[in-house]
Amino acid sequence: MKQHESGLAILKRDISNLYKGILAAVIYCLGTHFLFGQACPMVLLTGFPCPGCGLTRAGIALLTLNWKAAWQLNCVIFLIGGFLIYYVLCRYILRCRCYGQNVFLGIIVLSLLVLYGYRMSHIFPSHAPMEYYEFNLFAYLRMLFSG
Repeated sequence: MKQHESGLAILKRDISNLYKGILAAVIYCLGTHFLFGQACPMVLLTGFPCPGCGLTRAGIALLTLNWKAAWQLNCVIFLIGGFLIYYVLCRYILRCRCYGQNVFLGIIVLSLLVLYGYRMSHIFPSHAPMEYYEFNLFAYLRMLFSG
């Protein structure tokens, strides 16, 4: 990153470098949502919630300042939000290197896995978003080959 570049120029370059991946992700999410009512690949394949289940709804709740709903849907959203604020501040405002980002991301992933284990053992399948979705590929294949 060049020190004389503005934060907006860095953002434009980042978007330019990542637009194909962003576009593919948007097309995938919209397509699977409209075709199957679900975008999560783990849910579509197995019917079981993934470690990130509830993060999209928690993110929306966080952005609308509904702290309680965000916490209940997936409390790791607060770590992710903190990381995003740190990253944006470093990269686009201060225009400096983001130290410790891999450690922070590791903590987020570990937190997601620990929370997932807890929610699968204590909440699944009784409360959203930790529900079993019966319309999944594995259930369909099992039904198809069982008789």
